[in-house]
Amino acid sequence: MLDVKAALDDFKPIDIEAVEQKSGKLPENIAEAIKLYNRALEDVRLKSEDIAIIALKKAISLHPVFYEAMNLLGLCYVLAGKDEEAKSVFRKVMEADDSSIKAMEYLKKLQSPNEEDKPDLSPARKRKKAGMNGVALALSKGLGHEEGRFYYIKYVAGFVAGVLITLLIWSMVPTNKSLFTVNKVENIIKDPELVEEISQLNKRIEKLEGDLKDLNEENLRLRDDFQTYKEWAKRLNEAGTEYLNGDFVKSAELLFDTDGTAVPEDLYDYYKSLWDSVRLKAAETLYNEGNKIYNGNKNKDPEIYKQSLEKYETSIAYIGSDKVSYRANLFYQAGKAAARCNEKEKAMKLFQTIIDEYPNTSMSSYATARLNELKADKNIGGN
Repeated sequence: MLDVKAALDDFKPIDIEAVEQKSGKLPENIAEAIKLYNRALEDVRLKSEDIAIIALKKAISLHPVFYEAMNLLGLCYVLAGKDEEAKSVFRKVMEADDSSIKAMEYLKKLQSPNEEDKPDLSPARKRKKAGMNGVALALSKGLGHEEGRFYYIKYVAGFVAGVLITLLIWSMVPTNKSLFTVNKVENIIKDPELVEEISQLNKRIEKLEGDLKDLNEENLRLRDDFQTYKEWAKRLNEAGTEYLNGDFVKSAELLFDTDGTAVPEDLYDYYKSLWDSVRLKAAETLYNEGNKIYNGNKNKDPEIYKQSLEKYETSIAYIGSDKVSYRANLFYQAGKAAARCNEKEKAMKLFQTIIDEYPNTSMSSYATARLNELKADKNIGGN
């Protein structure tokens, strides 16, 4: 069964401007036919197939070898419930263009399992048969089946007569010459102008094929860009809503996790403004949540410490290089959580950051003590 909706997805509007820019101005009839085709494509997607049929008929009359328009016309007939008209159109495409796989596929799906293409019994075909000349009729009659008493004698006599005539002709030909000669024609004269025109046409065909490939690639890129834009617009809308509702962590998650896609240029200013507004609020919230989990771990379960470490690390990622008031405490708490969930290397790096950024402070002294304990393969002290 023919899935018309799926088939219509294969049809795309033709960008006349882009084609002419790359390949030169199109003849008026072809340009007008393409415009009608594009209009019909829009009409059929608006479920106005009757209007589309009228436009496509006009397009085909202007450009009779517009096979894409003919295929689309066939699909419009199917939508309008005119299957026989559709089959007729697809057959015309197949007769005109043997390589038309699309029309062949559509026709195959329209036909019932037992239905086959019938031979052409149109009046024109009948007139052609009726108009056979005398020679053709004689051949037809002569090749028909015969019956009668002289049937075999007639053909034996004919065969013997043929042999005798061949021997007679052979005896008349000189012995040093072949009975049949074939003269090879050398040096066929070519028309230089025609050769040049063919060469130019081939070059233009190659250029058009290249342009069509480039346009298809451009369409795919634009489609991907549009999909990315749509996804980011949705993401920013959700992040803005969460921010207004006071859920800074959820808003920051939506903005921070980009799934490896860049923010579209048109949306970047809004993205940056929203990110600058939410990230520090989310970072402080995560720092407090991490402390709550860490301090509540009375059994000193390494998995619970790991949960608090995840909160601290996300908070560190959000604040970046900003010197927030709780920065040193954040790194110190993260270092202790890492040490107590067997992330020794990570803990040492966090403590070293405090020593480097806050020298000659009480936090630097605490971090140095913890770092020395880890280097000596001891459990860290303190809470």
